[in-house]
Amino acid sequence: MAQAELIGKPVRSLQTMLRTISRVDPAIPVLIPDGIYGSRTMEAVTAFQRQHGLPGTGVADYATWQAICAAWREATVQVEPAAPLCLRWPMGLVLKQGSDNLHVLLVEAMLHGICQVYGNLEDCDLSGRFDEALCRSVKSLQKICGMPQTGLVDKALWQMLCGLYEQCTGDGERQRVCGK
Repeated sequence: MAQAELIGKPVRSLQTMLRTISRVDPAIPVLIPDGIYGSRTMEAVTAFQRQHGLPGTGVADYATWQAICAAWREATVQVEPAAPLCLRWPMGLVLKQGSDNLHVLLVEAMLHGICQVYGNLEDCDLSGRFDEALCRSVKSLQKICGMPQTGLVDKALWQMLCGLYEQCTGDGERQRVCGK
């Protein structure tokens, strides 16, 4: 292949895929995608080929390209963040004591998770019902956040609750309890 054919977007794509794969397979050298099929790229391709039972030529032929694409798809699942949960919160929706809405389960679960990290928030049972205990927990959260203590979950409180949950639960590992 002529040198002019060994540069550009396809090479950068190859390098980017190999870089992702190297995050889950330490046998693959880490590349900086520069779009140039140089010695580091050949080294990474050769290492990949050997790891996957392909002839270690350092050339990204069709079989190698297909194997790299497949390995990249698998590696991406491991290294990329989990897909976010995107709920439809209808305009004007307000959850309150007695509400019969599946989002109540999520409110309870997030409050319960936050309570595992911050002990100064009143916990609630995971019942799926917006009962008095959940109302007290919502009011407790509102008080801690300096909000009016209405016991209602509107979109503003929902967004604040989601942000707080993400911030304090991180990767889901249990952390020490603060405030107890």
